[in-house]
Amino acid sequence: MKIKNLFFFFLLFSLILNLNVSIKAEDNVNTYPSAYLPVDNYEFGPVVEGAEIDHQFIIQNKGTAPLNIEKVKTG
Repeated sequence: MKIKNLFFFFLLFSLILNLNVSIKAEDNVNTYPSAYLPVDNYEFGPVVEGAEIDHQFIIQNKGTAPLNIEKVKTG
């Protein structure tokens, strides 16, 4: 009888532990920003020196947390 009770206790303990880990894993799903650029480059072509050129890139946040763009530089 003790072996049966011990087995039941370990089974119950492992189920509770597994359930707890599963719940915590679900809490962390998609809780991060994810930057998505439909077009990630643009070819300006020939540019006269001193001319001002402009192009707007679309950046979408596909994640669930806010996306903060803190630093942008040209390449």
